[in-house]
Amino acid sequence: MESESENGVSFMGSNRGGQCVFPDGTTPSEPTAASSALLQEKIIGIVAGALLTLCHTTDGGVLGVGTNVFGQLGRGHSNGDDPDNRVPRPIPGLKNIAMIAAGYSHCCAVTKDGEMFAWGRNIHGQCGRAPRGNLNVLAATRCDSGALKNQVRVAFVACGGDHTLALTINGNVIAFGVNNGGQLGTGNNHYQPTPERLTCAALVGVRIVGCAAGARFTQLVSDDGRVFATGYNDHGQLGTGDMTHVNTPTEIDAAHFGAAPVAAVACGYCHTMAITRGEGKLYCWGQGGCGATGLGHTDDATTPQPVVGALADARVVRIAVSWRHSFVLVDDGNVLAFGDASNDLIGIPQLLNLGALAGKTVRALGSGCCAQHLAFIEGPPPAEPDFEFGVIARTQFRKWLRRRVLLLCLLRAAQRGRAGGGEAVHLKRLHSSSGDGAAATAPATASGGGGDTPLIFMALLPEDLWKGPLIFQFL
Repeated sequence: MESESENGVSFMGSNRGGQCVFPDGTTPSEPTAASSALLQEKIIGIVAGALLTLCHTTDGGVLGVGTNVFGQLGRGHSNGDDPDNRVPRPIPGLKNIAMIAAGYSHCCAVTKDGEMFAWGRNIHGQCGRAPRGNLNVLAATRCDSGALKNQVRVAFVACGGDHTLALTINGNVIAFGVNNGGQLGTGNNHYQPTPERLTCAALVGVRIVGCAAGARFTQLVSDDGRVFATGYNDHGQLGTGDMTHVNTPTEIDAAHFGAAPVAAVACGYCHTMAITRGEGKLYCWGQGGCGATGLGHTDDATTPQPVVGALADARVVRIAVSWRHSFVLVDDGNVLAFGDASNDLIGIPQLLNLGALAGKTVRALGSGCCAQHLAFIEGPPPAEPDFEFGVIARTQFRKWLRRRVLLLCLLRAAQRGRAGGGEAVHLKRLHSSSGDGAAATAPATASGGGGDTPLIFMALLPEDLWKGPLIFQFL
């Protein structure tokens, strides 16, 4: 084995495509440090697909490693299991990346400016474009069709088996890809190659700030901590109390979470985990036959249930779910695991303090609903329960501050207008009332007249103070 990674990154699980960064075919059954010779970039986040791994680097780039049958490594071609695919390479065209996601064999990335890119398997339009030619998107390509056109800004993305969910900066949900189980939440079961915004009754007035996608189902989390589920429900993975499939988001009864707001959810192939805000209590539901629900039995659970054993009283800060496995990071930096382990079912959470993790703390986990491998990144654990890539959740204070500064700028502009006899003050008027679109310059008269026409402005602030269109409506 080569020297250990200076990144403090380790892998365990299936390595059939080289996705664990061990090109010699090693399949680690316990956390094993990745080679520093191959993983030279500093890694801050990892996600996993069926036979692939994406690594998010500190400079805003993305490394891809694993199989490339569908172009899921974003290298501009599909060359199957070529040995070079087992070496992590930067994905061309991706920079300034804020978060990444991986499904079965398609991938997505979102920049800090809200641009979304997708690549890989596209047979159902899960890359946000109608399938053409060989049905695959071989290079990272900007998603700018349907509900994502007109420079709509994306803040969060999740990839399921063959479907994709994108959340805009103002909490709208945009879905595309396969929909045979109703996982897109569009109210039907037709596949959707063009990104479509969800407009169902259950989401009216609701701001969605996080989501997770399983094989054929979806979980959405609102800013006030409610959870909405849609899709296939053969094992109760929706958490709605039965095994009835639904094709539009349905709210899970908050009483199942002890009336506590939910901070984050994670979806496996047929099971779901959630953690609550503050207290970090862990709940699980769905397929129990593999032990991945951590409930101490192998029955399916149709509603969220508190996980037992060592996690009953622990404070959980991060969760990661793979095909038939669950991994939990607690606030002391330890990782606990449960589920299918080499045909041995571990139905009660067990401490994973062995191999490369022995005596070390973990700050991040990486896996995916279709993955059979997991990654760990060493370091101090995060302070609060949240999504691994909680772009929206972690910027609430910054948004609050920007809005206050913007309000002061607008009030000052109005004062200057009044002082100058109602002279025109040039601000920016937004085209789109949804708040996701780009802005165009337009004159507006700032006077003390107090007309009854709503005015929507975006102030001209330095770029380092704002990263997206911020909206204020003065009535």
